Amino acid sequence: MITALPIVTANRVWFVPEFNIWGTAGWGEFDLMAVENVNGTNSILFDSISVGETAQEVMFADLTDFRGNSLPETIKNPRIIVRPRGEATGFIVGEETPRQFKIACPPDSLQPVTVDLLIVELGN
Repeated sequence: MITALPIVTANRVWFVPEFNIWGTAGWGEFDLMAVENVNGTNSILFDSISVGETAQEVMFADLTDFRGNSLPETIKNPRIIVRPRGEATGFIVGEETPRQFKIACPPDSLQPVTVDLLIVELGN
């Protein structure tokens, strides 16, 4: 008896061809420390900044599958598989949420990268 089959077949899958990625990955989060002397008083300042983050935010509702159907606004526990259409590829930045995901191409890409997306709803 196969008990997982109904669970796997109950979830939805969308194929989004020729998706253009223009966002690039950032260099990451950097911690800063500065020492300042004002009128003989020393102060130490701490901060954290994100450098170069321009990942592309994509809402599921803004996508159209290969049949021309719009994707739903929310997808339960989505996972996205990126399939490159050329030498350059893209990758998911962070975790997918029920409403959106972030995607980027390598920072050395000189132009947008075209990929296919396979979006799978894993459900509960």
